[in-house]
Amino acid sequence: MTDTLFAGAPKRLAIVSSYNEECGAAFYSSRLKIHLEAAGHSVTIKRLPVSLLRVHTPRSIRLKGDAEIRRIAGELGEFDAVLLQFEPGLYGTRRRTSYRRVRTLLQGCRNAVLTVHGFDRVTQGGGLLAALDALVDRDLRRAFSNVTFGALVDDINIFWNYVRKSAHVKVLTFCRGDQVLLERFYGLTRISNYPITYFSREQAEAVAASVDREALLKRFGLDPRRKYFAVYGFLNAYKGHLTAMKALEYLPEDWHLAIIGGEHPQGLHADRDIGPYVRQLLAFGLTHGDQQPTTLLPPEGASAGLQAANFEKQQIKTELFRYSEFKHFLPERDLRHRVHFLGQVSDDDMPRFYYGMDYAVHPYMKTKSGQSGSGPATMALEFGARSLFSNAPVFREMGQYFDGAMSYFNIGNFVELADALQRHKQVEHELTAARETALTRYNPAGMVAAYMDIIDG
Repeated sequence: MTDTLFAGAPKRLAIVSSYNEECGAAFYSSRLKIHLEAAGHSVTIKRLPVSLLRVHTPRSIRLKGDAEIRRIAGELGEFDAVLLQFEPGLYGTRRRTSYRRVRTLLQGCRNAVLTVHGFDRVTQGGGLLAALDALVDRDLRRAFSNVTFGALVDDINIFWNYVRKSAHVKVLTFCRGDQVLLERFYGLTRISNYPITYFSREQAEAVAASVDREALLKRFGLDPRRKYFAVYGFLNAYKGHLTAMKALEYLPEDWHLAIIGGEHPQGLHADRDIGPYVRQLLAFGLTHGDQQPTTLLPPEGASAGLQAANFEKQQIKTELFRYSEFKHFLPERDLRHRVHFLGQVSDDDMPRFYYGMDYAVHPYMKTKSGQSGSGPATMALEFGARSLFSNAPVFREMGQYFDGAMSYFNIGNFVELADALQRHKQVEHELTAARETALTRYNPAGMVAAYMDIIDG
């Protein structure tokens, strides 16, 4: 598939999604709309009122969310096809409510494509028998968990059985692994896959031409004489920022880390001045030089000042990093002057940073819920950034499309990451050639064609 526009019969399409807000599905939908319209199709956005839909109590507000879903569903039948962006959290905080609402929307369509941004990878476990077994062991917490978990499994199975039986509903996943799981778990047959894509070659070249690296870095208070590697996207523990921060200890002093992104709006904590993960990131450099044994109390006989300093360090270690392996690898020296938090930048500036930074790093962990794709990794490939990726499953899945174009390091191995950054230029030519080959097949024009194929299939 070459990077040319799809020339099929124009269609009247609707995209159901979050929109014009800080959200991965919203950004994907905005780019999808651009490329569908460039291919000659008419596109209407049916924006989900996510803030309303995520209110579960009081019941009166939840019912208003249900009414809004019914209103949108009543408008979908007039379109040739509806591209519904599916991630349970977009439709409510409770899974039962989310799946019910998505089903209502699908029932309003004549022809629908369910684009899977994320789904519950739950097929067994829990239920009444497991709950009874827990009660025999007098484990009330496990019993309650099994009852509610079993109910969730039932809700999930009911939803996907509806999708399987409904001839007007097709499914598109962002990776082959998700397609295989949905086929095997739920018997789906009207399903295909295509990786996330945002920018065409011409659009990427236009972004590159607009970037003045020195001016961009100075605007954000960075010294253009330094070498910068960056972690992009929303701040979340699975992104592995601590791996990148720790790698600084194994890199020359002129290497600095830029953290480009902010907390996800739906992840903010009410009445908390600093979120728990931001606390970890800010505190990571406060522990340098701390070789004292872990304790919750200041050592006896120490001066008041020393007691306070040691006590603060030990609290950081025992409280903030209790569940992190990095409690064993806290920095040996102060790194704070080499870590730059640039915050949540605009949709226009984010692409420019892939040209402004020297390297893009993706030190993600494997997550229990799994990931279907990665927006930051997609942009790194589309913009040709010098990039490194952890061996998390999400990037291995992407590697099936971008064969030979992705350089990997082991999750959490900050020493390997530092070494890989310094030797990256030795493999850059090979990676670039493989990436260019992959982008001739996987690009926005190919995405549009994939949607048309599944709509008409």
